[in-house]
Amino acid sequence: MLKSIKSNGVTAVLDHDSFNKRMRVVRYDGAIEKALPDIVAAAKEEDAEKIIIYTKQHDVAVLAKQLFAPEGYLKGYYLGHPACVMVRYLTEKRSQTDSYIKEQEMIEALYRTAPHPRTENRASFTMRKAETNDIYQLSMLYKKVFRTYPTPVFDPAYIEKTMNENTMYYVMFDHDRLISAASADMNPELGHAEMTDCAVLPEYRGHSLTSLLIEELEKEMAEKEIFHVFSLARAASFGMNAVLYHSGYQYGGRLINNCYIAEGLENMNIWSKHL
Repeated sequence: MLKSIKSNGVTAVLDHDSFNKRMRVVRYDGAIEKALPDIVAAAKEEDAEKIIIYTKQHDVAVLAKQLFAPEGYLKGYYLGHPACVMVRYLTEKRSQTDSYIKEQEMIEALYRTAPHPRTENRASFTMRKAETNDIYQLSMLYKKVFRTYPTPVFDPAYIEKTMNENTMYYVMFDHDRLISAASADMNPELGHAEMTDCAVLPEYRGHSLTSLLIEELEKEMAEKEIFHVFSLARAASFGMNAVLYHSGYQYGGRLINNCYIAEGLENMNIWSKHL
């Protein structure tokens, strides 16, 4: 739930994300350090285990002094200027991960892979922008692909709400069957979009469907004059990281125990691209 706070001349937009037990400061104006006591107090009150601040470059040292540490970088987040994703953990357990080195090795292995040639045997597949009457099929697709998910995409009403706001969904059909989807969550005020909600039915993997959907979404973003895009991929998923890497996205760090997705609380890799 997004909420604006004004504190000591600072305006900040906070996302109280109770499902993922975290608080995110998704944007702010002013001297952010002056609002930190209120932000930390609010996070503790909400039982958040982690505070995430999308930090402007000139504030990185100030936040480091206040016990925040960088976990990654998002190119072009603030109207073409980068954001450093700085975090502060409020519980010991939330800061701990057993898969860090394994996930590092996966990125190194990815850098050594050659681009995958596109499979073009998708003559019977149809790709288009999603419409309101697709919301039930979309929610069913997400239920089939994910055991848990950080946003309520299992609920058709949520998908419809986001569709009517700033999220554009693209879908792929095999005749009448919805087999794959992806979305672009646009922030026109900050001039960026997050490529997210990527899902493919298991039996249709290997057809480059996610790459094709992302490519179409990127064209739509460029037409809307949104030229900075990013995506968060499960650090455990070689496939999704490979899709982004081979689609021209740059790796920008790893968010530890970022959200509940698929197998539980997982690390997420940051990928960014300038269109």
